[in-house]
Amino acid sequence: TAPVNHHVYVSQCQDVATNLSIEHYLFQKSHPDSTVLFLPLRTLSDRDRQQDDKIKIIRRRSGGGTVFHDLGNLNFSIICPPATFHRDKYAEMVVQAIRKTNPRARVNERHDIVLDPGEPLNTVDRPDPEDTHRTAYAYGNGTVEPRKVSGSAYKLSRLRALHHGTCLFNSPNISGISEYLRSPARPYMKARGVESVRSPIANITDHQSESPSPMIQSLQQQIIETFIRKYNLDSNNLYPFSEPPSPVIGLKEHTQCTSGVIDAELLEIPEISAGRAELE
Repeated sequence: TAPVNHHVYVSQCQDVATNLSIEHYLFQKSHPDSTVLFLPLRTLSDRDRQQDDKIKIIRRRSGGGTVFHDLGNLNFSIICPPATFHRDKYAEMVVQAIRKTNPRARVNERHDIVLDPGEPLNTVDRPDPEDTHRTAYAYGNGTVEPRKVSGSAYKLSRLRALHHGTCLFNSPNISGISEYLRSPARPYMKARGVESVRSPIANITDHQSESPSPMIQSLQQQIIETFIRKYNLDSNNLYPFSEPPSPVIGLKEHTQCTSGVIDAELLEIPEISAGRAELE
């Protein structure tokens, strides 16, 4: 039987450490020729569990800058062969999905996703709508600066490449995130990797005209559909988004694509359980 080359997994688990451990397991165990899209359904921080500022801190294996998780934040992970990886590739894919909600999204020179909040450009100055690095809206040059809505981190091994990122969709904590991420020790630290650059941020649902505001699940579905189109997959092989399979771990096998919904039951797998304990 030909190997399954594409996988879409949606996690129902609402625990950061568990989702990161599932991601790491997929990074280590998925077929080296396969491409995997992994989407934690929602990710909770301790701020969502408690009405105070006791926020849980977990170190990602990929390193990267600090990210903030709450119910208005959507995460995405893509695992692929290193030979097919470059930093803009999947950011561009996610921008295509975001533009279904907000056409101001683009990939910037740092491979982040930003919104251009300025006025619409004149028709003659507007770029090709398929250009994911330019929008039809003004920024800079004395206008309002772009607002970051998504940042990414990367991990490469000999056999696999991981790109994972966050999307600030409709975070209720948007006004306080910068303060949460501010470290008093920053002047005394020196990064060995790529330095994080502090940027003004926004929610994807900002500066968009759709009313009522779309649900975060709609963006998740758009990312799945964009992944399907990118690889010319048969969408009939995918479970309907609203109808997760049962049992959870019994994933549907296809010649082109597997898909399924996974949850904390995967902690029964020793590597995932051990990975979660390591992060805790």
